[in-house]
Amino acid sequence: MATGTEHGLEQDWLLAPGFDLELKQYVLLGYLQRVEARFSERKLYPHLDELWAHAKRLTQLQQHLQSTNEALGGEVIGVDLERAELVRAKAQESELLNVIRDVIDFALPELRVMLDEGRELRRSLSSRIHFSPVGLLPIHTHEGYLLLRQGREARVYEYRVPLFHGTAEGLQYQSVRTRYLDSYQVSLANTYEHIKSDLVRRVRQLPNPATFVFEAEIGLPHIETFMPLVKQLVHQELERSPR
Repeated sequence: MATGTEHGLEQDWLLAPGFDLELKQYVLLGYLQRVEARFSERKLYPHLDELWAHAKRLTQLQQHLQSTNEALGGEVIGVDLERAELVRAKAQESELLNVIRDVIDFALPELRVMLDEGRELRRSLSSRIHFSPVGLLPIHTHEGYLLLRQGREARVYEYRVPLFHGTAEGLQYQSVRTRYLDSYQVSLANTYEHIKSDLVRRVRQLPNPATFVFEAEIGLPHIETFMPLVKQLVHQELERSPR
């Protein structure tokens, strides 16, 4: 069954009915235009992951078609004396396969350009997020609290990272599991240390929790950008630290 977000691109869009090059180009370019609009709003996810997944699937299909064509071979039309091998004519392909190849040849560069644009935006926005530990960190930092601050409000999440996980490269941040706990107003009287102390008092399962605060310099969509970027920063920090 095809899946896709409201403004996304179905996973099987290439093989869906309507095998016409111009139609497929129209569908893809419409999708990329919507993604670019979301990027202009600083909304990175799920669009960045979708671009990566679409490019990966098309690359795999392109490689499969190429290997299949080479395996089938074709009529012998000569001999390459330097390589000591037979020269074969290119195997005949159906019109459908020709269209699929043409669509892939068109789509992959377009997807990769937009993917690079999204990755550059991610790097830029990540550089506008400052984070630091609150108090001393315990030896084990695979669970604790995250304080995400924009303005005076700090949203608190409990986080947990499995000690063993097999997430695909580029998507490791998805292994950082979070659960919303509460929101606090940060002030001179209600500092990050006070918030951490309150959390320790309320949630006794974590008497000495690892706690990190993340402050955004600019306004970021919380679900689509701020939280995913925080998870990436957490994952990078834990990769550098003993667990």
